Amino acid sequence: GSSSIPNFFHIMKRQFTETEWDVIKSMSNEWMQLDMFYRHWALKESFLKAVGVGIGFNLQRIEFNVSPLQLEIGKVYKETKMLLDGEKEEEWTFEETRLDDHHHVAVALGKRERFVQKDSDVHSMEPDQPQFTLLTFEDLVASGVPVSPEDSAYWDNFCSKPEGPVKQSSHSR
Repeated sequence: GSSSIPNFFHIMKRQFTETEWDVIKSMSNEWMQLDMFYRHWALKESFLKAVGVGIGFNLQRIEFNVSPLQLEIGKVYKETKMLLDGEKEEEWTFEETRLDDHHHVAVALGKRERFVQKDSDVHSMEPDQPQFTLLTFEDLVASGVPVSPEDSAYWDNFCSKPEGPVKQSSHSR
């Protein structure tokens, strides 16, 4: 929704450390910079979701040292390291992949004890478990079962409605 990539980066400035911005800005053009931005964002989101703390967490507390800089589509990488409050977090692993030219996936695997109750548990993936699978809409709904029987009259009524909201007259009460 921003007017330009630099304007968008200015708005998002507080969400990344200076080191992360240096890496993002080191990319050769704005679109590659945006791509690296989204990679960092996916990593931060994966950590927040893994520990269950939400977006209220100060994102500058976590810093990612991405490696390698370029990800091959379909290959899973585990080289990226995270610092929390400036200290390297050895107990966390981040699995990353590119689904295609526009989509990054990051999964955080580690211990949540510092953030949530001790009885919560995070299970890391075993090496023989399948990696990421790209699903189509049809794959997702294939096993779906309708909640109620189909009612063609309901659909006909829905289709007969105007495309947009009808403006109310200012004189009506």
